[in-house]
Amino acid sequence: MDTIRVGIVGTGGISRAHQKAYQKAGGFEIAAVCDIFEDKALKAAEEWGVPKKNAFTDVEEMLEATDVDTVSVCTYNQAHKDPTVTALQAGKHVFCEKPMAATLEDATEMVRVARSSGRILQIGIHSTFGSDTQFARQLVDHGVLGDIYYAETAATRRRGIPGGTFIYQKTAGAGAVVDIGIYNMHNALYVMGYPKPVRVSATTADYIAHRDSRWDEMDVEEFGAAWIRFENGGVLLFKVSWAIHQNSLGGTYFLGKDAGLSLGGPVVYADSLTDQLQELAKTNDYGIKTEEAGKGWFGQEMLDITFTGLPGVDVWEAQMKAFGNAVRTGSPSPIPPEGVLLTNVIMDGIFRSQTCGEEVAVEVPVF
Repeated sequence: MDTIRVGIVGTGGISRAHQKAYQKAGGFEIAAVCDIFEDKALKAAEEWGVPKKNAFTDVEEMLEATDVDTVSVCTYNQAHKDPTVTALQAGKHVFCEKPMAATLEDATEMVRVARSSGRILQIGIHSTFGSDTQFARQLVDHGVLGDIYYAETAATRRRGIPGGTFIYQKTAGAGAVVDIGIYNMHNALYVMGYPKPVRVSATTADYIAHRDSRWDEMDVEEFGAAWIRFENGGVLLFKVSWAIHQNSLGGTYFLGKDAGLSLGGPVVYADSLTDQLQELAKTNDYGIKTEEAGKGWFGQEMLDITFTGLPGVDVWEAQMKAFGNAVRTGSPSPIPPEGVLLTNVIMDGIFRSQTCGEEVAVEVPVF
């Protein structure tokens, strides 16, 4: 397959990011567009050089009338499931913008259909393709940390409430947790190897937004935090905000029985620079900077090990290249939808826990 023909469903703001990323990645052609509003579909078609006859207002009609290979779903959150399922059932691969879906039920159905169709379903969590996250996953996969018993991940906006469809349950399903929280939640789970969540205790809030008349009709959360327990005994503390009276909710780090790891370097906290760490750095052509952090009470050495030379990555381009490679080679989705589904399991637990005011059990669907 030389050129992958793409049909874009939903021509709002995020569709422009998809189109640009496909263009940067190369090997893709925007062959059709679809939007429930005909004027928007026609405008996008003109903008992207798509024939007018390939601008549609119905997904099924687009799939029947064109020979697209893949579909990009760029609708608002609550409308992710239907075009995704329709495209998968028609034998098309799907790249769906994050989050996978606004509800656990919808996300489960999307994964179920992807598995039964044998088609690729990739969710657009572009930050996962950052070099620090990718290398952190390597460190964990090679056992550098040992068993991870505790982790924290946070994403902070002090004042960053969006507008449009993002602030209404009827279109977005929820607020900060699913909008930007999906990134750090997924990436923490990805680095940890997708542990199975079993219980969630959470809180959400929307106090700051409603001090401003611009957000009077907003009915989603501006802040969320959750304590997530996993089947393997590990715990993750998750935090996210659109608006808070604080500069930072913290960073992302992992505590293992053998070493600790912080993203943003990454930095490994260990008692020694092992041959395995040196080999991983050499394999990836990264440098190593070690700094003595003193000694413990009983004389143990402590080292801060920073990896340097990690490349800057255009994560939007990288995710589209990975998608294209999977389509061409028949490889599995670069970001397994079963892994992303865990974010929906946790988010469902977050909102149920907030409603009932106590910890709740969560269950991962079995396929």
